[in-house]
Amino acid sequence: MFSLLSMINGWIGYINMNAKIKNRVYTVLGGLGNFYLLYVAYRFYANGFAGRGTLFILAFLILLYFTYLNVMYFFTDQPAKFDISPVIMQWLHITPKDPEEEARKKVARARAFYQQHGYVQTNGIFKDENLLPATLAFSPKQEANIQQLVQQLAKIQYLNLDYGGRTDDDIYQELKIKNQGQVYALADPVALPYFNLKNTGDRLEVYGGLNQMESQSLATITEIGLMPATQALTKYRLSIATAVVAGGPFKRGGRSTVMEEHQPFTLKVQLAYQEKTTAVTNPIAPPSSQPEPSKTNSSSDQPLRRTQHTDAEWKDSSDQPNSPEHYSRTERYHR
Repeated sequence: MFSLLSMINGWIGYINMNAKIKNRVYTVLGGLGNFYLLYVAYRFYANGFAGRGTLFILAFLILLYFTYLNVMYFFTDQPAKFDISPVIMQWLHITPKDPEEEARKKVARARAFYQQHGYVQTNGIFKDENLLPATLAFSPKQEANIQQLVQQLAKIQYLNLDYGGRTDDDIYQELKIKNQGQVYALADPVALPYFNLKNTGDRLEVYGGLNQMESQSLATITEIGLMPATQALTKYRLSIATAVVAGGPFKRGGRSTVMEEHQPFTLKVQLAYQEKTTAVTNPIAPPSSQPEPSKTNSSSDQPLRRTQHTDAEWKDSSDQPNSPEHYSRTERYHR
């Protein structure tokens, strides 16, 4: 009999069902198995072992009482009469916990963490009209990098894959009320700790990771808005405004409970853009009154060579218009 119950318990483990339904099944199986003790007690009485039979009857009655408590708890909304659970918890110094209250606290912690590290995290502050969505393509290596990165972030609790702290019953009711298709384990998109845009020559790639030293290629940008990435690169200055992880495992509503399905995590990116200008000016200092350095004697056709200057020559050159000291902070890097 116990072997049969153990086999049934193993089979139930392969079935996806919420905790309440599973406890109902265990209550029914335990109640049926309890009557086996009554049969054993009868056999002891039939063979003249009244003492042992009495012990089995007492065990049967005790288990029958706890079966009654489980039936009242899992099958009805009414409290059980003659419930000794509070007395036992007092003896053992156990503080009762309300599952719904614990779930609400967990959701509150998840939301607080999301507000600190979540989708609002950007690579600066940009106006909405200067942001464009990016169309991404993923190679098998990049997809593997994303899945590995998500597991690393979950391990250090940077993100939580617990459906926002909601139970299966909460998710099922939410799906019914809001008529949603699914609820993801990653309740809200979470920004990467580090992300950067790299131009590899023939394409734009999104790099990201736990930090800059551990960053890896996560995606290739194919389109920015409605424009091919290569064309946008020649026309605009581009920067990643935000890069977030989304997708992953999700639960959808079934007939009486929720069913979990798995899909890989993905990456979503928004780019900030600015039209390229012919000249770069310093936004802080006023325009210089010095004339533009002459470029008639450009040595672009001559091979580059290293020259040496004395301290006097450097001192004299500081008075010339093309001296580095006469350039603004930004002009030094763009000349």
